Amino acid sequence: MLSPSVTATALPPSLDLASRRLALQALLGGEPGAQDPALLAAALACAPRELPPLTAGGADQVAEGLSAVQRWREREPASFDAMLSRAVELLLRSPQPLLAARLALEHGWAGLQLQVLERAGWALLLSPQQELAGRLLKPNLLQPALQRGELLGLRLAWTIEALGEPHTVERLLPAAEGLSEGLRATLQARVALAFDQSSRAVAEAQAAIAAFPNDLILPALMARATLGRAWLAAGQPRAALAPLTAALKGARRDDCSLLQIEALEALAEVHLELDDEAGAEPGESARFFAAQAQALRQQLGLLDGPLPAEDYFAFPRLVDQAQAGLNSGEVEAAARQIEALSQRDSHTFYCKRWRNRLLQAQIHLASLQHQMPRLLHWAALDPGEDSAAALVPTAASLFDFERAWLQGCAALLAARPWPDARLAAWAEAMQARGLQRLAWQQALLRALSQPAGGAGLDALRDCLQALRSAQQLNETLNRVRLLAPKLVGPLAALLAQPAIVHHPLARQNARHWLQVLRGGPTQASLMPETQRNTPRPHDQPASRADEHTNPPPFGLTRREWQVLQLIGSELSNEQIAAQLFVSVTTVKTHINRLYAKLHISSREEAMQRARTVPR
Repeated sequence: MLSPSVTATALPPSLDLASRRLALQALLGGEPGAQDPALLAAALACAPRELPPLTAGGADQVAEGLSAVQRWREREPASFDAMLSRAVELLLRSPQPLLAARLALEHGWAGLQLQVLERAGWALLLSPQQELAGRLLKPNLLQPALQRGELLGLRLAWTIEALGEPHTVERLLPAAEGLSEGLRATLQARVALAFDQSSRAVAEAQAAIAAFPNDLILPALMARATLGRAWLAAGQPRAALAPLTAALKGARRDDCSLLQIEALEALAEVHLELDDEAGAEPGESARFFAAQAQALRQQLGLLDGPLPAEDYFAFPRLVDQAQAGLNSGEVEAAARQIEALSQRDSHTFYCKRWRNRLLQAQIHLASLQHQMPRLLHWAALDPGEDSAAALVPTAASLFDFERAWLQGCAALLAARPWPDARLAAWAEAMQARGLQRLAWQQALLRALSQPAGGAGLDALRDCLQALRSAQQLNETLNRVRLLAPKLVGPLAALLAQPAIVHHPLARQNARHWLQVLRGGPTQASLMPETQRNTPRPHDQPASRADEHTNPPPFGLTRREWQVLQLIGSELSNEQIAAQLFVSVTTVKTHINRLYAKLHISSREEAMQRARTVPR
């Protein structure tokens, strides 16, 4: 490719071959002796044997090389540009696209930069040095070559992947000229995936793969990765395995690091949903792929720490922090954070996955604060909806299944559980799709929604029996922690059954969960001796000063609130009566009333409510 300076009148030669070699090595960077002699000779248009040997090295030689670059550009611009064009071409063939891009950016012209984009633009876009693609594109956006054809497709892909603006691409795509059928369909699939349109993303990605003759070009690999992610989002994890595996294999072959990470993280999610159907240790495959993705990120320096709170992509991390606060009992701080995130969600577009995570935190908070109207709103209860017919949309996505489970949780926490036919319909659909993780969670929800005792306890036992490792046990509890008020009672009832001794794994798991949800009896052994007998805040009723300044929560009377606090301290009815100087009959009356107000169905649930109430 000719440079703008080839028509300029060159001054008499002023640099010998040794100076030119120093100049070229300064442009290429690194230690002069580390450069390939064949590449240097070809760029300098001489034979390798003609290259003069290097003399002194170190900082002096680097400085001399930079000085030679300046002299060469000033005195022989046509010769310099011809050398630069040859060097970029050789680097693109090597392939060393990153170095070619830097040379074109720092010393080249528009035509040379477009040449790099044509030959290596996709490799740059899918590499950790993605910003180089943007630096090459931005100064050339008005160039005719970027207004149509494959370079326009690269520019639109950069707008989606680097700028995070799929809406801009969706607006521009209908009028985009010269795009191949495969590239256009790939871009449409990426846009659809960004907008949670999983069915559309599947169709577009399949059309793209059919249009590409093979997967030897990077847009074809992107189409395969997109198809896998789209199948996962559509709630079909088994269908996602093949395209994601093919995308990962091709990305490794072509050294596309960002595409490798995308495929690895998607495969981790797929195996999390499938829960290792093949019979491996539950979660083992998911952890394997997640660890590989994390290691690759670390190797490439892509773990730069948490994003600023105001950053768009910091949203899920902030939700997780709020959820952790709820789990640890820091309800007031978590409530403020959840309120801020809810406001943010109301005026910003976030994907369904992130919004479901926020909904889980909102439901958990509403349960702790006994906000029954909000729970009933999220429960999506329709009068008369008691049949399984047409309850599950045919095109339900993974995130629709997640949201349905969360809605069922809200209904249970509001003491208005979904009809069993509705719960069963969603459970069967989850099983049919291979969504093993969600199917297990739905089975637990269905067990807790049964009337006390009987079949509900048997189903709870079966759920616990399916948890075969300590890691799986803890990870699962974290996912269902919002159900704690409705979980502690059945767990205690299950452990009280004589037949539980015939199911040692279920018994062990139930005991572990109950200890964690009750606050963990082993925590006392970790306290200093002087603190072990110190009453906890809920071990005693509120002081008389507090009684007059802080009204009881949830519409309870002050006496009912006192009784609930003493239940939380694990006092019996007789002990509560002695503490409050009233009869046992009076205590039972207060308990019946507060149970009705708080929709509590067991002593264990009352204890859980007392321990988690915001103070």
